[in-house]
Amino acid sequence: MKSNTLKSKSFLTTRSLVTVSLLLSISIVLARVLGLIIPIAGLPALKINFSSVPLIMVGIFYGPTAGFMAGAISDVVGYMINPMGGAYFPGFTLSTALTGMIPGLIYKLLKSNKNLIKQNFNYYNAVFILFITGGLLYSFYVKEVLTFDNGLFYNGRSIGLTYIILFMSSVIIYAALPFYFSKATQFENSVYSFDKIYFTVSTTQLITSLILNTYFLSIMFGRGFLVFLPTRIITNYFMIPMFTLLLVALIKVLRLER
Repeated sequence: MKSNTLKSKSFLTTRSLVTVSLLLSISIVLARVLGLIIPIAGLPALKINFSSVPLIMVGIFYGPTAGFMAGAISDVVGYMINPMGGAYFPGFTLSTALTGMIPGLIYKLLKSNKNLIKQNFNYYNAVFILFITGGLLYSFYVKEVLTFDNGLFYNGRSIGLTYIILFMSSVIIYAALPFYFSKATQFENSVYSFDKIYFTVSTTQLITSLILNTYFLSIMFGRGFLVFLPTRIITNYFMIPMFTLLLVALIKVLRLER
């Protein structure tokens, strides 16, 4: 009996290592082969890819330590395979490692507290959306792209009331979308429900993409933090929902919620 138990634990450990290695490899391919680089202020400062998705999955299902290691290894090995024309910067390795670690920490907390699972995290998600929208407007204001002088101006052009209403309506609709998708995905009151995944992705992207990577880019290229921030916020407006929908779909298709 004891022998069978040991064999079972060994099998599960081996299977986990194989799965983590596979997700790590997929992350490298998505980042270094299928990724896009979009210049900001003439600098290669914005990478668009889906490499974070496999790393987030590692963190969610195998814990923060596995997520951290997978992220760090994927960045270092990925750079060795294809530097993509840039110099190695250890700060980005830290960010990639945290991309796997942060979801692991969040889900470790969620799985250990049943009361948290019952909470609707979409209210936190709505606050997050309003927060980054405020950050976007503030960065435009500081850069004097958005100005107030007997009216509201964008790049010196007056913004009419219609455009202001459209913008505010778009933000409200965007903030309400997580509530809709939570019902549509049928994972209500599950640790892998849409609102929990969205919260996890948002928190991860806020810390790694919007704060750390933007700061590291300002150091690397000798430009101000706010030079890179607006474009990165706008990009995350699209990437966060896409990451979330992809993760929820993968969990459902692979039946990992069980």
